[in-house]
Amino acid sequence: MDKKNVLAVGYISPGWPLNNFPNGIVAYIENMLYGLDDRVNPIILTQKLADSELRNGLIDLSSLTATRGLLEKILDKILYSLNLPFLSSIQYQRDIELRAQNISLAIKQMNEPLDVLEIEESFGTAHFIMKTTKLPIVTRIHGPWHIHGPILQMDGMPDYKLRVFYEGEGIKNSHGVTAPSLDVLNRVREYYGINLQNAKVIPNPVLEVPIDKQWRYDASNTPFILVVGRFDSHKGGDLAVDAFRLIALNNKDVKLMFVGPDRGLLVEGKQLKFEEYIARFVPEDNIKKRIQFLGHCNQALISNLRKEAIVTILCSRYESFSISLAEALAAGSPVVATNVGAIKELVTDGFNGLLAKPESPDDIADKALSLISDPVKMQLLSKNAIEDSKKRFSPEVVAAQAVSYYQSVIGKST
Repeated sequence: MDKKNVLAVGYISPGWPLNNFPNGIVAYIENMLYGLDDRVNPIILTQKLADSELRNGLIDLSSLTATRGLLEKILDKILYSLNLPFLSSIQYQRDIELRAQNISLAIKQMNEPLDVLEIEESFGTAHFIMKTTKLPIVTRIHGPWHIHGPILQMDGMPDYKLRVFYEGEGIKNSHGVTAPSLDVLNRVREYYGINLQNAKVIPNPVLEVPIDKQWRYDASNTPFILVVGRFDSHKGGDLAVDAFRLIALNNKDVKLMFVGPDRGLLVEGKQLKFEEYIARFVPEDNIKKRIQFLGHCNQALISNLRKEAIVTILCSRYESFSISLAEALAAGSPVVATNVGAIKELVTDGFNGLLAKPESPDDIADKALSLISDPVKMQLLSKNAIEDSKKRFSPEVVAAQAVSYYQSVIGKST
């Protein structure tokens, strides 16, 4: 195809590749690549790179030379050492400005110019990039800090308000805005008091799962509940453990497999890791023995677990989309998920999964037990989930929506 007709799209990623950086934004970009055809030339600009060798279409931002002068470096050390709230805010802004400078430097050094750059709202980096380039910027809303900061009990941090402010500025001044769900888009509109009339809801893409990797009911398997997500308050790690304890009290065979990094969560002012939480809130030794924490796992292992799990539960306190849930649905795993945020846009209760009351281990447990005792229901949900996922979330479907939106933004910017 003639290069003049190829759309060059830049994607800012916090790390690369996905196996080394298990992150929703990285997963979104990787899955998007599968859906883009030869009319699009995607360029990944990554903050961290695990591969030792760069390939075409991949730029390591950490290797660029947009650095501070000697006096600035000395000032940075002083600001860090003083660790005062006001000075921390100054340091935060300086760090984001440097990040934006590196991105802008990468854009200027490219052999072929970009047509559009997509960046997540995090930290408000888009606000600073727009000061250095006329390139059309599309902000992709993934997890606004005004929502997630309080959930993670970080709204008391010195830079909380500054980060929320700059994220709002970046969103407000971008040439285009996309969001994976209507829920998160409307929350942003309401919080910042902006209409974002040209913003578009485009779901995150999810790869189709081969038939041999799809969930199948097998009564001979030892039943286990699967949780895929961080152990922290945001992902409801405590709710998942509490719910499993209730399930295990009613089912003497079921086990728990917990996959994801252990970030810990605050309980009465104390940060508890996974094992500490189990020791404190699961008094029954026979139930403790049925809990297995696997930590970070590669996609191949997670895929096998989804195929074999009797039920997958997601207990988040908020989700702007949830790649983990969407992947479970694509695999046909019977799911029980808390009815928060965008979850209700992914799961239609009783059709492709079950919705549970937020903050309710009892309801999560009841819904999971109802599925375990009803294989027919599980298989119906599984079938519907697979079919629905293909229609709405396949990379080709999502990428077509995204490319159409990029083109509209470019058209309005020229």
